[in-house]
Amino acid sequence: MTVLLILAGGLLVVITTTDAIGGFFRIGASAGLLTRPVEDLVSKVVLWWVRRSGNRRQLNLLGAYCVATRTVVSVTGLWIGWSLIYMSSPEAVVTATSEIAAETLERFYFAGYTVSTLGLGDFKPGNDTWRLVTTVTSLSGFMFLTFLVSFLVTISSQISQRRSLAMIITAAGDGPYAILDRYRQDDAVDLSPLLSMIALPLIKTAEASTNLPLLHRFHSADTIASYAVAIARLDETLTILEHGCKGGEHPQIALARHGIDMIVDTLPDGGRNQDEAASPSLAPLRKSGLDCASDEEFDRATSEESVRYRRNRLKNMVETLGFSWYRDVYRGL
Repeated sequence: MTVLLILAGGLLVVITTTDAIGGFFRIGASAGLLTRPVEDLVSKVVLWWVRRSGNRRQLNLLGAYCVATRTVVSVTGLWIGWSLIYMSSPEAVVTATSEIAAETLERFYFAGYTVSTLGLGDFKPGNDTWRLVTTVTSLSGFMFLTFLVSFLVTISSQISQRRSLAMIITAAGDGPYAILDRYRQDDAVDLSPLLSMIALPLIKTAEASTNLPLLHRFHSADTIASYAVAIARLDETLTILEHGCKGGEHPQIALARHGIDMIVDTLPDGGRNQDEAASPSLAPLRKSGLDCASDEEFDRATSEESVRYRRNRLKNMVETLGFSWYRDVYRGL
């Protein structure tokens, strides 16, 4: 029984520690093995309520809910794991005054008190071996707390960068057609001024999305500052430009496209639905005098598997968050 408790407790502590590190930062195939299912459940419930109520204000708190969920699950895992270890021997925990062996609930209390780095409280380890174990317990709690604070500082910086990028893209135009019209030159479009400004920040935020999976839980309820809406709008703009207009050969288009592909590849699975994104219309651009490809050529290009996959994933992301593909990405067109 003693060995089993030590093995079970030690295994739970190791799994919880690796899960916490891999869950906050995408490390290993089993990252978030314990925390991810609970976090997914919390996220689905919040997003379901956002879509059902039509009130997106909870989007501002979704990331905080998910961080709190991961923290609670990780701390609980550490607490239970160390409690099992302290239950393995009568000498593990004794009262501080009479040195009588502690009861089961008292050992549970002692483990939690030690993991929280508050000290030893009314109990203490019974011998030198368990004093060493208690030191390791306290260090594990301290390291987790330090790790959590560092993570929050890092992710706060990334959230700010995503918000700034979203507002730059939004300021470029109310929708893909407005962006293309703003950067037109005679009968062609030159997006190089915009792409020169956003290409590098886009790659940086895409790389952060790869390394920090929790970033996909942080959203803005404001359409203007929504990273999801902005990325979808930029992708639609590039799709129309690349396949439907003159001016789609700028080298930074490939760089921006690479950043969007990185974001799409790291999107969480599932969502509201898997409806197909309809092919954009070139009629507004022809009406404005731009030289465009034929509808047949454009439809053939946007029907390619890679283009369809990317557009459908982005549409699903936008609608899962309670936004509208046409009202918010295309601004009503």
